Amino acid sequence: MSCISLVYNDGFSWVKENNISFKGYVYDQDGNFLADSGAISLFREISDRDALLSLMQGLDGAFSVIIRLENRVLIAVDAMSMFSLYYSPLEDGWLISDSAHVAGKKLPELMLNTEAIPEFQTAGFVVGNETLFRNVFKTQAGEVLVLQDDGSLQRECYHYYLPSKFYAAQPEQLSGRLKDILQGVSDRLMASLRGRTAVIPLSGGYDSRLIATMLKKANYRDVVCFTYGKPNRESVLSQKVAEGLGYPWVFVDYRDLDMHAYLADPIFLDYCDQVGNATSMPFLQEFFAVKHMHERGMIPDDAIFIPGHTGDYIAGSYVEKTIRKENAREYRPNTIARRYFGFRAQTGDERKHITGRLEKWFSDYAPPRASIDDSYDIYTEDWDLKEKFSKFVFNAAGVFPFFGYEFRFPLWDRDFRNFFRGVPFSLRSYKLLYDSVLEEAFFKPQGVCFGDQELKERPGDLRMQQLRKFLRPFIPGHVRERRMIERDYLMYHTFTGAMKKEMTDKGIVLPSGINHFNAIICHWYVMKTKEFTQLPR
Repeated sequence: MSCISLVYNDGFSWVKENNISFKGYVYDQDGNFLADSGAISLFREISDRDALLSLMQGLDGAFSVIIRLENRVLIAVDAMSMFSLYYSPLEDGWLISDSAHVAGKKLPELMLNTEAIPEFQTAGFVVGNETLFRNVFKTQAGEVLVLQDDGSLQRECYHYYLPSKFYAAQPEQLSGRLKDILQGVSDRLMASLRGRTAVIPLSGGYDSRLIATMLKKANYRDVVCFTYGKPNRESVLSQKVAEGLGYPWVFVDYRDLDMHAYLADPIFLDYCDQVGNATSMPFLQEFFAVKHMHERGMIPDDAIFIPGHTGDYIAGSYVEKTIRKENAREYRPNTIARRYFGFRAQTGDERKHITGRLEKWFSDYAPPRASIDDSYDIYTEDWDLKEKFSKFVFNAAGVFPFFGYEFRFPLWDRDFRNFFRGVPFSLRSYKLLYDSVLEEAFFKPQGVCFGDQELKERPGDLRMQQLRKFLRPFIPGHVRERRMIERDYLMYHTFTGAMKKEMTDKGIVLPSGINHFNAIICHWYVMKTKEFTQLPR
């Protein structure tokens, strides 16, 4: 008989009713916000996979649900798998948990999944349903599973970010529709907050600023904005936005924090276990800021964090960088391996290995019929959201529940993403439609549009990035490292320096060709994961 062991209850708790366990929040087909028993009520009559798949098509939010039935367990996760579940085979079923470490405990031998290490070290996540533990598997974004007690399983994806057709409407008409959609997004956000303090990680960009202006436009008063690192252009803009809207602004200066012994801090190590979960790089940039504010009581215990994930991506900020086709004969797995797996230089064997793993991913991929664009690869974009954004970008929001707080993702709202799914790439390129609507409908009316001071990317910037990437292998390592530190306003060099020292002390030598501080974090995390497999159980 399959066994269920759920251990993480910070921020959002598992709620159990009879044979159903639920965690998170959900919007029903009518856009009503539901949590706890209200959310469980949606699943009470579900008795098979088809009924669950049908229900999931109409739901939105951040949640996971487990339904135990006779001889099987049904599992469903939201379109980003925000509360991922892990499962490993038992003699008579499956061990199911929200912890990869727990899921691996009853295996005859817990071993490192060496096949996944190259992709993890170069991109910060494990591709597909595997983890860094062999025979421990993970739910995928937008997935329904049936785990049978006889050891068999069925997996089916219900969510794809693919256009059924592209809109033929004029930009002015699309602008009007986007304004209406954003009003609906705002209404649903306000209803879900229920008067609790809204905390905005406010950068210098447009997504978090949109959330702040939505709150201001709705006369929501209990708002705190914060940013972190060391003073830079983004923090200057962040402060101007908060002050312009009349919201308090907190700056957590990382130069003032004592980080010299953080690798020995049980809180930090627990965070890495919980948020990394043998699948994703534990994101560090907000950890120290949220910990600082939490320990000093700077925000209420029931506050809700509202990050800007992932308005700019949905609106088109990455289409020129990652999904524009270079030529008609482009081979998708090889292009993805080259564009997405670049935290450090890949060896030839690693490139071949990662490409092969991506080939396997796409061989299992069965998307519905969609409208294509000759210049942009819609299937790479769908892969990007299912893999990198689910496991790397959205997973970073795990820092908020870790410290006991809830979150909301208004810019991953179903209506918002469904709208942009049909917007022609000519209006998504460089966020043309999105930025114009935000500036005219939200920022200028509230006095937080700053013209030439904005940190907007333009075509010339992309060409310079591509040139720097081409020249990178020819630049000496010490020069690359110096440039990384010069641009490091988040102080990554400080805490990755401690990681490098720990690895060096243990005889682990980092490879050459480090292009990003994340590579150091990934190598350190693989080391810690390997150490866990060697502990007595």
